[in-house]
Amino acid sequence: NTFLNLRSLSLIELKENNIKQLLSILPFLSNLYSFSFTGTNIETLKIISSISKSKLRILTVPRWDFESTSINQTLGITSLTITESKIDNFQLFKLFEYAPMLKYLNIQTLVNSEMNNYKELKKNANYLKEFIINDCKVRFGHLILLLKYTPNLKIFSIFIMSDIYMSDGIRWQKLIESSLKYLTIFKFYFQEKKSENLTEKLNKFQQFQNDFWHKQHQWYTNLEIYTRTSTIYTIPYEKDNYKLTCNTNKHGYLWKKNSNVFDNVKILTLTPRLIATNWKCYFKNVESLILKRHSYEHYDDDDDDEHETNIMSTEIKLFRTIINLSNIKHLTIDGQFYLTSSLLLDLLKELPNVSSLKIDEEQLMKIFDTIELRKYLNKNIKKLEIFSPTCFDERIFLNKINTLFSQVFPNIEQFTCDYMKQVDDLLVILNECSKLSIIKCKAISKSVNSWIQINASKLDVYLDFKEVDDETDDDDYDYDDDEDESDYDDDDDDEDESDYDDEDDYDYDEEQKRRSLLNGDLI
Repeated sequence: NTFLNLRSLSLIELKENNIKQLLSILPFLSNLYSFSFTGTNIETLKIISSISKSKLRILTVPRWDFESTSINQTLGITSLTITESKIDNFQLFKLFEYAPMLKYLNIQTLVNSEMNNYKELKKNANYLKEFIINDCKVRFGHLILLLKYTPNLKIFSIFIMSDIYMSDGIRWQKLIESSLKYLTIFKFYFQEKKSENLTEKLNKFQQFQNDFWHKQHQWYTNLEIYTRTSTIYTIPYEKDNYKLTCNTNKHGYLWKKNSNVFDNVKILTLTPRLIATNWKCYFKNVESLILKRHSYEHYDDDDDDEHETNIMSTEIKLFRTIINLSNIKHLTIDGQFYLTSSLLLDLLKELPNVSSLKIDEEQLMKIFDTIELRKYLNKNIKKLEIFSPTCFDERIFLNKINTLFSQVFPNIEQFTCDYMKQVDDLLVILNECSKLSIIKCKAISKSVNSWIQINASKLDVYLDFKEVDDETDDDDYDYDDDEDESDYDDDDDDEDESDYDDEDDYDYDEEQKRRSLLNGDLI
């Protein structure tokens, strides 16, 4: 009864064992105005079919079943986001028919469909004002046909990878003038393989520089030419992640210090040695910094010594010339990026608000070389991710695992690793990190899984994992329910979890979906 008047409900990482309970609740939420959920292998059809749709207006789902008659009836929704599905024009035409009041549509991937499907009668999406395509894979002709049925569109965002025919300013101008007469905001990102010479590329870029783009609409663009690809995008740069990992040939209308070109960038992947040659770039709102040794786009094996430091102290001082360092909360050290413990300490001192660290095992071993670095990490790091295919498998830390979590990271609130094999390792983490609230693993061994199943009720820690490795052949472990029960009590459950999501949450193209042992009830 408490939730009968609920107007907004968002379920994140919905688990299969929650579905039955959810389906029994949804039909009674008659006042539900906004509903969203994410999760792996979730039956979207059952969930959407059970929702009371009389007042539902905003809907976010992983996928949509376009063949189901139980879903595809006239809906009053005005905003729809589909986060995972591949959708074609024919399916969108059906959606326009079933949701005629749609004002906002955000889809992940648009793909080509059979042209003979278009013989059916199609209805205009007359109310649609904003349309976002995050990954467009259709031919230009299919896109032209689709946009003819969105005549009142005011905001259009499209992201295209590797289609040489899309970055054609003349065709886009004709399409907008003929079919999108009310368009006021046009955001695009066109990346294509470098199959043309520099002159041809610049000529194509000039198609976006005439009065139609600049004077009539105030739409401005930049061109970046790499070794193997090139990109034309509208200003400001619309994506939330940017890679500055190789030298680029830059052209554009706005390359000024402190301009708003990169204001939307939250995740910056950076090769420090490129800072000096990219001083015109400025990243005001970056929250996650990833340091990378090189880009495969522009890399020569002879140019790099594997054991040579990939950053110098003078380059660390240059960070502030292109980045607002005060906003950075998360730091990732790429596995092939080499730096000494003293340089790591210098780097962290330049990033005063970093509380989340992602680092590989070999890099982490350097922590033991510098007492000052250990003290700094102890005080400041709240989220730790160790990445390595053999993490806690080959026992690289050996006898140092106790020191690592008792002296260096006792104050972490969240821990993430690729693989947890040994129960003893899990016990060390639980015993030494009293503020810990979340442990995430891509995989765990059978022995760790068995231990968690038995002891889950004693833990105040949320354990999240993707799979159990059934092939591990671990030694038997004595799972005694009553043994050292107090060791797993968390006396600091009042600590608030950091607002910052771990790095896997920033990788919009590789979102990690996990299965949880705990929290069997809906939250």
